[in-house]
Amino acid sequence: MRSARPAVDHGPMTEADTPRIVVAGGGVAGLEACLALRSFLGVGDLSIELLCRDDHFEYRPLAVLEPFDGAPAWSMELERFAADQDVRLVRDSLAAVEPDRHEAITAYSGRLPYDALLVCVGARAVRALPGAISFRGGRDAASVRAALDAMRPGDSGTIAFAVPFGAFWTLPLYELAILSAARLRERGVRAQVVMTSPEAAPLEAFGADASTAVADLLDARGVEFVGRARAIAADGGEVELDDGRRIQARAVITLPDLVGRRVPGLRQDAAGFIAVDDHGRVPGAEDVYAAGDVTSFPLKQGGLATQQADAAVEAMLAALGLPIVPRPFEPVLKGVLYTDREPAYLRATLDGRGSPPRAYAMWWPPSKIAGRHLAPYLAIRGGAPRAPEVRPEQDAIAVTVDIPRAVDAVSNVLDPSAVPPG
Repeated sequence: MRSARPAVDHGPMTEADTPRIVVAGGGVAGLEACLALRSFLGVGDLSIELLCRDDHFEYRPLAVLEPFDGAPAWSMELERFAADQDVRLVRDSLAAVEPDRHEAITAYSGRLPYDALLVCVGARAVRALPGAISFRGGRDAASVRAALDAMRPGDSGTIAFAVPFGAFWTLPLYELAILSAARLRERGVRAQVVMTSPEAAPLEAFGADASTAVADLLDARGVEFVGRARAIAADGGEVELDDGRRIQARAVITLPDLVGRRVPGLRQDAAGFIAVDDHGRVPGAEDVYAAGDVTSFPLKQGGLATQQADAAVEAMLAALGLPIVPRPFEPVLKGVLYTDREPAYLRATLDGRGSPPRAYAMWWPPSKIAGRHLAPYLAIRGGAPRAPEVRPEQDAIAVTVDIPRAVDAVSNVLDPSAVPPG
């Protein structure tokens, strides 16, 4: 393995040095990266520092349940994660990078030398639709709940869910629309639920089969889908679309827009996103990598962020001398659509090939965040809730095993002398 740069004086490298990797960001991509690194090398062979100002990792995809009397989204202490994975947790944030010096500059605690740096600081959520409730997670659950509670039994009117232009990961808004329709129906509210989206069809990124199934699901729950519709404002009790149409609505709920976080020292586009190659490498910054929402990859989603992190980890370890052939980032989209009944598991590659949705998981463990390392860790060691699933009866094959006979058979195989000759 390539020797590491000394941690303090930047003098000549020696074989005794332990490579030092700094992971900036304690979200989905950051934790996936730490787990992936540890799957290759232990603490004696690799030093990992997790730079993050947060105390907890929040399981944000579960926040869609909070407006409907769901418990606050599950979280995990980062101190616990760091201790479990032999990672040094630095409670600070990334302020800048000096690639020529191989140093990450923190906001308060100084400089962190590195042999490889992974930037996964995420993106900032900003208001996308003036006048609408912007659902960014648990912090906005009370606003969504209040909008629903304001509609009384016997009331009519419309509640609109508007996908903002440019948003890719629209699945949470579909969940909110479906769950809201069910809640209003239970309370005897005769409100109409409308979903507007620039998409031609519901969740079209998952392919035609899945999109048709989701359209049927919306229709069965009384949610009207208005496609190829870009909402541009939500003032004065109506949604204004860019084609001039107006939809009267007592409440409008949308998703935020995302902008990149500025990291001086790295090239970023006008919106603050960092360009990377298929292995997560940042052009013009040796040994600097990026993954997740901070990158210029236009599709922002937790599962894709873990896949980017995995590709970056393999590339940085190969650059440090580990005998592996790094695999490029080849996005596979995975998602679980929560409904008022069984969930819908969705999967698609980004070349348009999708799988029909089904009520049980297409990956293990069944989880909202489908990360190769993170999903099993959260479910098994972290204690995070698993996504519900309905196992079809035809998938279960009943078998009966004679345990004593099976044990005898295995013993005979292991002890050739126990097998009668001939």
